[in-house]
Amino acid sequence: MYHSVSEHLDDHLHPYYRTVTTPERFEQQMCFLSQSGYEVLTLSEAVRLLQEMSLSNKSSQEKSTSVKSFNYQRPVAVITFDDGLRDFYTTAFPILEKFAFKATVFLTSGLINKTFLTGYECLKVQEIKELVKSNVEFGSHTVNHPQLKKLSKDEIVYELIKSKQMIEEIIGYPVSLFSYPYRFPEENAAFTKMFGMILSDHGYTAGVTTSIGLSTVDDIPLFLRRLPVNDCDDLQFFRAKLAGCYDWLHKGQLTYKRLRAILCNY
Repeated sequence: MYHSVSEHLDDHLHPYYRTVTTPERFEQQMCFLSQSGYEVLTLSEAVRLLQEMSLSNKSSQEKSTSVKSFNYQRPVAVITFDDGLRDFYTTAFPILEKFAFKATVFLTSGLINKTFLTGYECLKVQEIKELVKSNVEFGSHTVNHPQLKKLSKDEIVYELIKSKQMIEEIIGYPVSLFSYPYRFPEENAAFTKMFGMILSDHGYTAGVTTSIGLSTVDDIPLFLRRLPVNDCDDLQFFRAKLAGCYDWLHKGQLTYKRLRAILCNY
């Protein structure tokens, strides 16, 4: 999970909350993936792979031809970018091209051609169209990047439908991927159930969250976990995250969220 690849670091924040990675650090990380033999897929490819692997675990049927091109002996990674910032086009994409890596970018559709909440420039329409031709995959990150949990159901539906429509008009193909803005309220079972139904009802088939960890065949496709990455991730830390050594943090966070939710209700 990346956001910005830029020289303008947000080092005034605690390392856990930073979202900026310098170009030098980003290239180091991509070089590590390449040298370690990772197969980098788009999110939609990875979700299809997880689903096929899940089916193969449940039956003895042969894997479908749609995933026979994937090498199951190689580690697999998906590189995602939230917010739709312009430095993806100017800085991150040229580095990805150098390694022939794919990426999935989630656009805040109402801020295309504008400035993001943090002051960074967002992607322009023409840049998005160019990236589509270079096989960059796009998904929705809502229209306005709101705290969805604080919205009414109708407002949530608007954010999902409108952003989908706006992005589809630019890229020319259906949008089926979604990235949840801000902290994902996984401790709230009622909300996540309702939100998952809204996503499904409006054409979304997979999505990612801010929940930490490696995604597995047992995860719900609409609420996949990710590994947050920023400039603090040197190669040792980056390697450890990819190996699953960061996944323990998810259990601790989820327990904390549930306890806080209980206490807030008193």
